[in-house]
Amino acid sequence: MIDGIEALLALEKYSTISQAALKLHLTQSAVSKRLQALERELNMKLLEPDGRRVKLTSSAYKFLNKARPLIIELKNLAVIMNKDKSNISNYSLGLSDSIAGSFGPSIVNKTLKSNKHLKLDLHVHRSLMLIENITLGKYQMGICTEFESRKDLVNYHLFDEPLVLVSCELNTKFQKNLPLITIEENSATWKAIAPIIKNEYQHLFNSTHFIFVESFLASYQMAKAGLGNALIPLGMARELGIKKNHFRLLKLKRPISLVTRKTISQLDFFEIFLLDLKNNIINYFEN
Repeated sequence: MIDGIEALLALEKYSTISQAALKLHLTQSAVSKRLQALERELNMKLLEPDGRRVKLTSSAYKFLNKARPLIIELKNLAVIMNKDKSNISNYSLGLSDSIAGSFGPSIVNKTLKSNKHLKLDLHVHRSLMLIENITLGKYQMGICTEFESRKDLVNYHLFDEPLVLVSCELNTKFQKNLPLITIEENSATWKAIAPIIKNEYQHLFNSTHFIFVESFLASYQMAKAGLGNALIPLGMARELGIKKNHFRLLKLKRPISLVTRKTISQLDFFEIFLLDLKNNIINYFEN
């Protein structure tokens, strides 16, 4: 059954049997046979014609929604068992793009130096895409802005990163009644700070209008060019070398978390890795 489920997952992802076969390193005939065997075993129609191709039925999607978490846990179990065969443990770690663009790389590198048995394959995505990739089992861990909890993932709070207001044209005096340039409204960071802005920084709503962009770096560059004031994370302000008299520390903070699956969090390396990671982030912002 597992072979059939993997074939169905590949077909869902790559749309055609030929592409699914290519990614699974199988022939098209072998993939078709696995799908047919799965249909017989489940006594369920999983595929239907779609022109010259086939597509998943609604029953197939319902089945995959229930089967996907089980397959991910089985893959993680295989990873866990293989760790006993080597002194080096290899995992995949995703960083949200704003963290990768600020303190993330140096913190990960420092943490790895104190965990020499650990090797990480690094990836960068938006927080929401990062969480989706961990949910799908593509990555085993991720560092991102905190999100609404999911039953198949565990969330370890690392740090509350302050946000800063960068002055227009990097002036030492802040001008009022200018646009506030910051990350887009559907981002995890904005969802975390928007209620606080409304409660404690109501004047930002009354005296300015917002310009929402897709990256904090764009916010900074636009403020630097004189298009408004920018709201960006403190880590990025530090990495960009912005002088302290060119930005104002606000009471706004975004929660940073390490996200993973339960099977990974139960491994021997995880507790020490988590503690080192957390301490390194705290030291970064305190120094």
